[in-house]
Amino acid sequence: MRYRLTSHVTGKKTTRRSFLSAVVATNLATILPAYAWEDDERSVTTSSLVDSPRLIVGGGPDSLPGQVAPLVATALATGLNTPPPIAVHYDMGRDGVTAANLFDNVSPEADGGTAILAPGAALIASLSGDARVHFDFSRWAALIVARRPVVTLARAELHRTIRTRLSGLFHDRPVRVAVSHPTGVELSSLLGLSLLGLHPLPVAGYASKAEAMEALKSGQVDAVQLTPGPGDDLATDIATAPEGIKPIFYSGPTVANVPSFEATYLMARGHAPAGALFEAWRAVSSAAASALVLALPMLTPPLAIARWRHASQEAILDSALRSWNDTQHLTVVAGADAAPLLNQCMPELTSLLALRRWINNNQPRWRQGQETRPT
Repeated sequence: MRYRLTSHVTGKKTTRRSFLSAVVATNLATILPAYAWEDDERSVTTSSLVDSPRLIVGGGPDSLPGQVAPLVATALATGLNTPPPIAVHYDMGRDGVTAANLFDNVSPEADGGTAILAPGAALIASLSGDARVHFDFSRWAALIVARRPVVTLARAELHRTIRTRLSGLFHDRPVRVAVSHPTGVELSSLLGLSLLGLHPLPVAGYASKAEAMEALKSGQVDAVQLTPGPGDDLATDIATAPEGIKPIFYSGPTVANVPSFEATYLMARGHAPAGALFEAWRAVSSAAASALVLALPMLTPPLAIARWRHASQEAILDSALRSWNDTQHLTVVAGADAAPLLNQCMPELTSLLALRRWINNNQPRWRQGQETRPT
């Protein structure tokens, strides 16, 4: 039997046959997303959807998404069967928010021609209720998610005194945390330390690892959040850290000899973490670990999504892209397997509201240089 989605592609009157065709195509894309489009007839009828693919990049050419964009654009073109590279639009806005807003503007069309390559910082801005955000990444269909480990390092005194602080036998003092800005990717460390019963104080202006580590060594801050970049080795960074500085917890991909947040919490509190704010931390930490997200609008036609997912699975096998990912210490997942990872960055509404209430209650303190307090 031959199927033709004439009503969707050409706008002609829907017939019983075309309606059944759409149902079958949708089911095929769901069950076999990487291969559903390979039937010759379906490939022809959907070719117009991806004839002129475009990639919106959340950052300038020197940003992490911008650096990999040319490689992704070339590798995707092969799988999409279009002349390489696909068109790339760079957005210079901070942390990918303006690019995601632009992507949201084209989403209502959802014709399968435009994808976004965004950093995890854009997801955290959305979770935190940043006033600049006009997009909803819960309406994205993930194609590729590239993750990297995130480690919170702090002075060993914090390890020795967590239980004492909780019992009220130790005089509290703020735990100064080096951050780019309070609701940036370091929000994972801020919220995590707060859940452990400490009182973190974000110290803004540390946009690079080198600056943050130097501040930690000189005693200007008590904790930093690390993610590996080119030439970095987290194990070496941890092993060669100044005396008295130890890892408290990690998020994202496993880091050898570093406790998970749950293990540290159990040690500090005597029971497993739970509750709305913990679920919010899980979402924020997943977003912080998501270095890159390639996605389409959720309402993109199923056959177009299947075609992009197939192209994404082909793209991550590209030798140049694989080499770059290895250099950046990224763990990459593509196709339908990427969706669950993006879903981890989306908390339930109760947890999302708890996170934003926590942020709103603490932002006045942070502006005045005061530490985070439970809310």
